[in-house]
Amino acid sequence: MSDRSETENQTTAEAFRSVIRDVQDLLRAEVQLARTEVSENVDRAKRAGGLIGGAAAVGLFAGMSLLATCIAALATAMAVWVAALIMTLVLGGAGAFLCSWGIARLRNLHPFPEHTAETVREDIEWAKQRSR
Repeated sequence: MSDRSETENQTTAEAFRSVIRDVQDLLRAEVQLARTEVSENVDRAKRAGGLIGGAAAVGLFAGMSLLATCIAALATAMAVWVAALIMTLVLGGAGAFLCSWGIARLRNLHPFPEHTAETVREDIEWAKQRSR
């Protein structure tokens, strides 16, 4: 009878070790999935930030290189201050458009790893059912 009891204890211990190994494997997989998701989100944020930075640079260089020329051209037909005001509005509109485009891309970014959270919930449910 003690041999049977010892065998049952070993079997129980092996089953417990197996469950622990499975849970460890699941946790490792979930951590890897979370890292992958966060990495993808960071890459998208970098691209959106690049667009916003590009918008700032384009706005600045466009303003610097064309402003004087356009004001001078418009000044031949109107007062210099009116020509300067027109150019300011045009360049400001272009910069606002580029900035809003970059911000719209950032709004589509979801930094929380939703897929990982869902699979963690499923794994918890699986572990609960397996431990019963």
